Amino acid sequence: MLPFFTDPYPNELLYSAIGRYHFYSGNISFNETLTELFNGRNLLPSIGFGSNMESLVKTLGNKYSVEKLIFDNTIFPFFSPFITKEKQMKAYEDMNGNGRGLNGRLGIVSSKIGVKSEVFFCSNCVEDDIERYGEPYIHREHQLPGINYCPHHEKILMKYPIDYKIYSRLGYIRFDKREMDIFVPKSIEDDTNEFKEIEVKLSKMAYKLFSIPIGSIALDDVFKRYRTLLRQDNWIVNNTNVRSKDFLKAFNSKFPKGFLEKFNSYSKGNQVNYWLQAITIDPNRKGVHPFRHLLFLYFFDQDIDTLIKLKEDVGPFGNGPWPCLNVAATHYKELVVTDLEVAKRKSTGALVGKFKCSCGFIYTRTGPEKDESEKWIRDRVNAYGEEWESKFDELRNMNLSSEEISRILKIAEPTVRQKLLIKEKSTERTQSYRETLLLWKDENPQYGRKEFRSAHRKISIYLYHNDREWLEANLPMKRENLLISHEEKIKKYRSIILKVINKNSDVSRSFLWEKYGVACKYLYENDLEWYNLNFPEFIKYTPKTSFVDWESRDIEYHDKVKEIYPQLLKEEKPIRITRGLFSKRLNIFILSTKRDVDKLPKTDALLNEITETIREFQVRRCCLKIDEMIEREGKVGFEKLREACAVNLRDFKIIKPTLEDYINQKYKNQRT
Repeated sequence: MLPFFTDPYPNELLYSAIGRYHFYSGNISFNETLTELFNGRNLLPSIGFGSNMESLVKTLGNKYSVEKLIFDNTIFPFFSPFITKEKQMKAYEDMNGNGRGLNGRLGIVSSKIGVKSEVFFCSNCVEDDIERYGEPYIHREHQLPGINYCPHHEKILMKYPIDYKIYSRLGYIRFDKREMDIFVPKSIEDDTNEFKEIEVKLSKMAYKLFSIPIGSIALDDVFKRYRTLLRQDNWIVNNTNVRSKDFLKAFNSKFPKGFLEKFNSYSKGNQVNYWLQAITIDPNRKGVHPFRHLLFLYFFDQDIDTLIKLKEDVGPFGNGPWPCLNVAATHYKELVVTDLEVAKRKSTGALVGKFKCSCGFIYTRTGPEKDESEKWIRDRVNAYGEEWESKFDELRNMNLSSEEISRILKIAEPTVRQKLLIKEKSTERTQSYRETLLLWKDENPQYGRKEFRSAHRKISIYLYHNDREWLEANLPMKRENLLISHEEKIKKYRSIILKVINKNSDVSRSFLWEKYGVACKYLYENDLEWYNLNFPEFIKYTPKTSFVDWESRDIEYHDKVKEIYPQLLKEEKPIRITRGLFSKRLNIFILSTKRDVDKLPKTDALLNEITETIREFQVRRCCLKIDEMIEREGKVGFEKLREACAVNLRDFKIIKPTLEDYINQKYKNQRT
C-alpha cells in the first residue's frame, strides 16, 4: 500500500489526482508512477474515465473503492443514465480492466460528438481552487463532451495550453497556474457566442447528472419517461407510433439557426434523423450520445430534476382496469372495465379510447390522460346496455320530466328528450315523418342516408328505431347501394340528370357536376357516349390577355437588383445572396422562380453573376471573420474560425485551402 496519495478534490478527475501525485511524489518518469499505482506499465491514461481501477484500489488501501472513484471522479455518470443496465455493468468491467471497449459501449465511437481529447478549465474555478486548496485541478464537469461553459460561473471554458496528444502517451497533466497566465490570452475570455444562453443551460443540466447514483436509472427507464413527454404533447399516434417527420421539423425549429449544425446534430426535414429516431422509437437499436439526450430534454423544456420525477408512460389511458360509468349499474364507478380499444380521430389526430363494460355500457374518452382524475370522465356514450335502458323506462313510466331523468342518469337533457321521442311511437307521427323523407328524397335524389340524417336528425333517429324496415326499403345505407347492378345505376343516374335538365333548359355542365357529382362522375366513366349527347355543351373559358412590356420591366428589375446588392453585402450579420433574397427584399416574386426567365435576360444574367452557392457563402462569411480576427488578435485560429462561422468539419476541410490563400494574401498586403 502507498504511504500517501493525493486525495481527489470535489469533482476532480482521477486523471488529475494522479497527475498531482506524480508531481508530489518526485518521480521523474511516468513509468515509475504507473508502476507504483497500478503495478505495471501497460496502461494508457484516459482523461475522462480511467482503467485498471481494481488494481489501483488495492494499491491505495481500504480508504477507496472502485464504485466511489467511478461515481465521484470520472465522467461516467454523464453517460450512465443513457445506456442499458447491461452496458452499465460491462462499462464497469471495462474500467476495472484495460478500458479498451468502453468508448464503443457508451456510443462514443458512432457519434460525431465524441469525447474531449484536450484538457479544459474555467478561469474563475481556477482562482477559487487556488484560494481554497492552494492549487488548481481538472474538474470533471469541464471535460464533458459538447459542454463549452462552466455550470458554476457561466463562463466559456478555455483550453489548457499543453497538448495532451503530444505531452506524453503515458503522461498525466497537472495544472500549472503559470502556464495558464502565460499562454492563455485574456481575449479568449471575451464571450460573443450567440448560443451562450442555451449552452449554459445544457452545461447545468449535464452537471446535475453527477448527482444521479450509477445504476439507479438506465436507458429503459429514461425511454419510458420520454414516451410520457411525447404522449403529453400529442406526438404519439395510434397508441405507439411517433409522428417522426413533424417532430423533426418542430425539434429543428426549437433551436436557433446553426446551433444543431455546430454540434453535428442537425438533419433536414426531408432526411431521417437517426439519433432522434432512436431516442423516440427504439433506444436499443443505436447508442445515442448523452449530449443529444440533453438536447431532447431541452426541446421539451425539461431538466434532469424533472426527468427523474416524471412518471413512466403507461399508455394514453393508464393501466386498467377502468371504471364503469353506467349510473344505472350496481357496479357504478367500480374498476371492472377491461376491454379498451384505442383509435385515432381522423379530423384532429387525437387518440380516442373506447371503454366497453360487460353490462353493455360503452363510452369514449379523448386522450392522453394528463391527470388521474380524468379516469372518471366520459366524452360520449356509444351504447347504454339493457340495465341502463331498463332504468330509463322505469323513470319514464314514473312521468318524470326530462330534466329530472337527465339529472338521475347523468346524461344531457337533449339526449333524454330524443330517447323519449323514440319511445313515443304513433301512427300519425310515423306517417308524417315518412312523407318528409320522401319529399326530401325527391328533391335530393343524389344524396343518401348520411345526408338525410344531417338535415333531419330527429326524424332519422325516430324512423331508424320505430320504422326501420320501411326506412331501409326507401333510403338504404350507402353500403347497400353497392349491391345495385351496373345497369340499374346507369338507369338511375340518367333519370336524375334528365329530370334536372328538363326542369331547367339553361342549366350548365358545371352546375350539374357541383350538385350531382356522384351521378356525373359515374356516367362520365361508364356511359360516356350518352354523357356527351345529353349533357349541356361545354363552354370554353377564354382568359383575358394583357400586354406586358418585358423589355422595360427587365431594365427596371435589373436596376433594382444592382442598387440593393451592395446593401446586402454590408449587412451586420452576413446573409447568403440568393434569388429568393432579392425576391423577398424587392417584393418581386418572379425573381425567385425560373418562370419567364427568358423574358428578363439582363436581370437573369446579373443574378447568375452575383448569387452565391452555399460554399461561396461559407467562404465569404469566413473571410469576413478572418478580417475581424486579424484586426483584433493579429492571428487566426482555424478551429475557432470554424466554430464562429458554424461550418461543419467536412465542408471546412474543402474550403480551408481557399481561406489559407486569403490569409496569406492578407498578411502579404499588410507587409507591403
